[in-house]
Amino acid sequence: MSRFLRAGAISGASGGLVMAVVLRLLGEGPIGDAVALESHDQAMHEELYSRAAQQIGGMIGVVLYGLLVGVVFAVVLASLRHRLPFRDDWWRSMSLATIGFGTVVLVPFLKYPPNPPTVGDPSTITRRTLLYLVLLAFSVGATMLTWRFARYTSGRYARHIAVPMSVGVYVVLIGTSFAVFPPFTDEVAVPANLLWHFRLDSLAGNLALWSVLGLGLGALLSVGAVAGDDRTSVSTDG
Repeated sequence: MSRFLRAGAISGASGGLVMAVVLRLLGEGPIGDAVALESHDQAMHEELYSRAAQQIGGMIGVVLYGLLVGVVFAVVLASLRHRLPFRDDWWRSMSLATIGFGTVVLVPFLKYPPNPPTVGDPSTITRRTLLYLVLLAFSVGATMLTWRFARYTSGRYARHIAVPMSVGVYVVLIGTSFAVFPPFTDEVAVPANLLWHFRLDSLAGNLALWSVLGLGLGALLSVGAVAGDDRTSVSTDG
């Protein structure tokens, strides 16, 4: 397990760094525009922290977030690797990273896409955060339930029947959650192009994180496995 944790921490931190760079290059423009709009609409006040300090702090936070995600991802992969339909850890890592991105990022994004700073009523932050977290938990639960259903049907039905059944179960679960969960009703007082620019940049940053995480962890585990085989071979020869 320690090998997985080390590889997950390295891959996660690397993915977080790439995500921070992507957000810095793509997302800083929309964020700056949103802050400028707020300053224009509200009375000017002295900032507690400079914009540069906020940017540096934000990038450090993203790297730490990537590190945490990497460690959790490594634990999940270590627990499920022999149940995944692939023979090597690279493909296992990539497949699980794809599922993780869809579950943790894409599904919540489709229902509750992120907004730039200053957008939304401050009095509803708690409600919006709770709704997002509950939807995230539901998304994880739906993925786990679909996984179990797929394993159940794979041994009882032909592949061309079992796969559509599993996809159908997942679509029904996620579709039901989208219909049941209430929408955010806060007024969005920024231009639509700025809003969606920020949202798509945020999605791109998360995609970069999960891509680097899946690729990096798979590569590190594969290299470690090869090195371990070489050491075993040398020991046997000796």
